[in-house]
Amino acid sequence: MSILNKIKYELLILILLTISIFFSFDADFLFYNYFLDINQSLNGVFLKEFFISITKLGSSSWYFAISFTGFIVFYLNNKIQIIKFKKSNKIVNFFISSFFYILTVGVITQILKHIIGRPRPNYTDFENTFEFNFFTFESSFHSFPSGHSSTIFIVCFIMIAAFPKLKYFFTS
Repeated sequence: MSILNKIKYELLILILLTISIFFSFDADFLFYNYFLDINQSLNGVFLKEFFISITKLGSSSWYFAISFTGFIVFYLNNKIQIIKFKKSNKIVNFFISSFFYILTVGVITQILKHIIGRPRPNYTDFENTFEFNFFTFESSFHSFPSGHSSTIFIVCFIMIAAFPKLKYFFTS
């Protein structure tokens, strides 16, 4: 069996997602106008504060700190033996692998942001059509893919692998 047969569904999904990037940017105008109207209303102030607070959950620095701290605590516990765990090495490996999974996804996301070059909403001229700026290092064109979304995705993936009985909780 060739390697293409094994990954044909993944390649199809990747191709469809890539095509949708280029054909769905008109939907941004609809979302932009909708949220602009909400933002200008009285209730929009509270909604905006809510989403700013929720966005902090997607910051990878939280998860780097958790995985690094967990690694240090359980590694030192392995050496000193303050609390005895049967699976202490597995826990240390979990925190190490979590750190590198999050790091890998972050690097891939940053590379894709440079390649795709989708403008951020505050740098977009919504009166005219906006363009992609492929292969750019300008930070104003690093909107897609979302770093927060990719971080939350990999964290949920890690949690599903660690706690398979809770997979429906993490996927919802």
